[in-house]
Amino acid sequence: MSKSPGDADPAAPDSVLDRRRLLNLLLGGSFLAWAGVVAYPVLRYLRPPAESGGTGSAQLSDEEKKKLARESFVIVRLGADRVIVFRDSRHRLKALQAKCTHEGCTVQYQSGEDLIWCACHNGKFTAEGRVISGPPPRPLPAYQVTGDLTGPVTISRQGA
Repeated sequence: MSKSPGDADPAAPDSVLDRRRLLNLLLGGSFLAWAGVVAYPVLRYLRPPAESGGTGSAQLSDEEKKKLARESFVIVRLGADRVIVFRDSRHRLKALQAKCTHEGCTVQYQSGEDLIWCACHNGKFTAEGRVISGPPPRPLPAYQVTGDLTGPVTISRQGA
């Protein structure tokens, strides 16, 4: 018996369902991939940075010591912290947190005035980290420095 063009093929509903399932699967998979692409950076941003190093101390490299001698200060990493190491007016090595306590800007050492200065809102700190002027609400935390520029210089957290 010959089929006319209007006759239904008994296998056709299965092939339509298979195509529909395939399209639904592809559409669902592409939506999940899009959601992952959007969610991953947001979740990564919201997670606090991991503490790197973990030792609680760091040594200045020869290049950092040269920069310290040349520019009177250097900013180094101690785990996830930024630390400013400088020579005060009495030529003693000191180290303070390099992140301003007001809004987290990176501070600089002004050797002519022997103070730490935050350029964001003109906050000023003494060489010991106490607030002199500006909007910073708290002093800069201090770090312990051992050694001098002729030998090894180690920076560590206070009490570590």
